[in-house]
Amino acid sequence: MANYKSIPLTSIHVGERARPVDREHATAIAGSMVDRGLINPIIVRPTPAANSGATPYTLVAGGHRLEAARMNGWDEIDALVVSADAAEAQLVEISENLFRNELSAMDRGIFVMKFREIYEEKHGKIERGGDRKSKCNDCTSIFTPGKELSERVQERLGIGRRTYFNATKIGQKLHPMLRNSLRGTPWEDDQKQLLKLASMSEAEQAGIAAALKYEPDLKKVLAMDKPAKPAVAESQASILKKLISAWEKASHETREEFLEQMGLSGNGDALMREIMEEAA
Repeated sequence: MANYKSIPLTSIHVGERARPVDREHATAIAGSMVDRGLINPIIVRPTPAANSGATPYTLVAGGHRLEAARMNGWDEIDALVVSADAAEAQLVEISENLFRNELSAMDRGIFVMKFREIYEEKHGKIERGGDRKSKCNDCTSIFTPGKELSERVQERLGIGRRTYFNATKIGQKLHPMLRNSLRGTPWEDDQKQLLKLASMSEAEQAGIAAALKYEPDLKKVLAMDKPAKPAVAESQASILKKLISAWEKASHETREEFLEQMGLSGNGDALMREIMEEAA
């Protein structure tokens, strides 16, 4: 059950958010709200006791829109008032952020994992099992009574099975230190690279995070750990063939100079024939 109403900005409490407000993004929204008004209302839940009653509503979703309203100097903002406890409110917030598709590949992974954690806290710990009917061998198989948690999460977030699997791997396996090092770089939205990093050991990821403090280019950091390619040993027969070819192309003067450099004397052509005969 939800009620639509206009609420004073001063009556809204903003607690700890899953996604911090980006000032540049809020500024862009503020400009749009001046021209078009608020298209999508924010979502709040009743919290009569918050701040001793000073803020009877707590923000559930719409942090950027609320900040944009403050930038524009609005006194009130349209809101949907929903009945939800703290855990369900977090699930709603995460769902909206994922649905609006404004997250990087890294944040999407973090949000999906956060959704799972809250879901388990609310509905009980999920036991691992195996899905024999599934055609996807590497997709998550975590069950709730009668239905997979992965399917429930996908339905709530509006994402496909493969997207869910990739996001889960990134959120679960990517080391926190490496997350912080990649924050604000183009690599945080490179899902292919994030999946490769998530497949590495914790020690390897921690090492990459430390290296990024001194060399911000991830490609260069990854190249540091790769051993140099060993030189291909050239066969003696190949070397001899090249020497003979060079000798045949050289002038008489060049041949004589070569022999002098080598400390040899005599008929150069005869000497080369001897070398060829020995090689045969």
